[in-house]
Amino acid sequence: MKYALLGYDLDRSLEVLAGPEKRALHGGHAALHEAQNTEGAVTVVAHYRFRPPQQATTVRLEDGELVRGDGPASETSGGLRALYLVESDDLDAVVELAGRLPAVGAGATVEIWPLTEPRASH
Repeated sequence: MKYALLGYDLDRSLEVLAGPEKRALHGGHAALHEAQNTEGAVTVVAHYRFRPPQQATTVRLEDGELVRGDGPASETSGGLRALYLVESDDLDAVVELAGRLPAVGAGATVEIWPLTEPRASH
């Protein structure tokens, strides 16, 4: 099964990390991916960091018209910092991996969402 792990920095504590601390955090993520994909019960398929929330674009329909807005759709989504796509048959292993993410140790929160593959249209 595939899962999306969404990493949030709700209190914005990761934004204020100094350069060396930030590089160490990112290096920790890279090391964890490498180790996980060679030894673990969870495969990290992809990992992306989100750019600052001010760079997000929101799209919706109002009275049939497409409306484009700047910024995230909600205050909570403004704290969204990273997306992991992982694959595993063991949710407990995914939870354990999420707990070992360096950003979690630095105060981030992770949501784990099971994914459903889209069906091919007939």
